[in-house]
Amino acid sequence: MAAARRCLSLLLLGTCVALLLPGARGAPLEPVYPGDNATPEQMAQYAAEMRRYINMLTRPRYGKSAEE
Repeated sequence: MAAARRCLSLLLLGTCVALLLPGARGAPLEPVYPGDNATPEQMAQYAAEMRRYINMLTRPRYGKSAEE
């Protein structure tokens, strides 16, 4: 009985974790500004990260059409 209860608990826990993991990604974090005294290389890296961040947030989302 205890083994069956433990197995059921693990199955329930595994299901909850599996359902929550895909939603854990969410939106990407905004890049951290390197500061006013940053080197040109750091500013270039920040600009590239910011460009990727903006592209990720503003990309079009394509799904199934609502036509029936």
